[in-house]
Amino acid sequence: MKNKTTKKLTNGHKEVPLFYVTFDLNKYLETGEKGSCNIRLHPSVKEDETIVEILKDLIEHIRKNYDMESLVK
Repeated sequence: MKNKTTKKLTNGHKEVPLFYVTFDLNKYLETGEKGSCNIRLHPSVKEDETIVEILKDLIEHIRKNYDMESLVK
């Protein structure tokens, strides 16, 4: 199953996602902004603090400037 999902997400290994940012509306409604967005990084860039900080800044920008509930609906 994992191989099928990996193949689907990597487009036959021609494209590889380096990161995903997901938003959990239920968690946002329960606990607020903190913890409602998750970053998943490719193992080769996972340890790069610059990339991690830039993605955290991007998430903060999105939280401050967009209505998260309207993005999901």
